[in-house]
Amino acid sequence: MVRKLSTSSFYIQLYQIIDDRSSDQIISWNKSNNNSFIVWDLKKLRSNILPKSSSVLGKNMTEFIAKLRSHGFKTVVKGPGELEFSHDDLERGPLMKKMMVKALSERIERFDAQIKSMKCRLKAKEASLKVENLFQNLRI
Repeated sequence: MVRKLSTSSFYIQLYQIIDDRSSDQIISWNKSNNNSFIVWDLKKLRSNILPKSSSVLGKNMTEFIAKLRSHGFKTVVKGPGELEFSHDDLERGPLMKKMMVKALSERIERFDAQIKSMKCRLKAKEASLKVENLFQNLRI
């Protein structure tokens, strides 16, 4: 079974939230580092922003941080109630091109691996059916 992979939608939604100027008091780009963003107010992110975003980013702070880490983000503690997240491929620019290319190539690699696995299972099933047919023909 091939499952839908939503890596690129994670990056798109994350970018949109970080880049939204109306939420700069809650979450914004790091002004001195284009490869990171800062969550200024964890409580407001949890109560005002995450519930409005789809579950792609996580339903709560624990899921949000876990998803960031699973996508290669590093956590930097800033101060009480503040966190900074950085990623070498995160770029403040049009839809984080570098990250998107990387995410899409990873999706293609996983999809190729799934196809190869399905082909192997199909070949094994075909071989099993051939052997079964041979035994049935011998019994006749």
